[in-house]
Amino acid sequence: MKNRETLVKDLVTNYRNQTKKIRACFHPLLKDFIPLNEYAALKVLRCQGDQMVSEIADQLQVTNSHISVTSDKLINRGLVTRKHSEQDRRIVYLSITPKGEQLADKMDDVLQDFYEETFSELSEEEIEMFIKLLNKIKM
Repeated sequence: MKNRETLVKDLVTNYRNQTKKIRACFHPLLKDFIPLNEYAALKVLRCQGDQMVSEIADQLQVTNSHISVTSDKLINRGLVTRKHSEQDRRIVYLSITPKGEQLADKMDDVLQDFYEETFSELSEEEIEMFIKLLNKIKM
């Protein structure tokens, strides 16, 4: 039987390897869409409604400048718009457009199909146990 330190190292190695494999699979799956960082910002807007750049950055744990660059790309693609607050014109909100909603829906479907296939060998009970184990990790 391995000691705890060895087991933790093995767990970390396996987790990193699986994460790399999943990310490597995303590129060909999403090549006809937008990059994942832009998709992540779209998902925040779709789920949370209008948001300031700083709010999106906080939720995605990235810098404001990263979201500013990302939002410019999304605006240029017609997926997001900027609108000023009615109370304070200095405050700018980002909003998802109907085109952005449609693209996010398509990407959700592609990713859901990928995850269904990825986890197809796991039973529902194993998936529930996996979720419980992930939730036990302290961060």
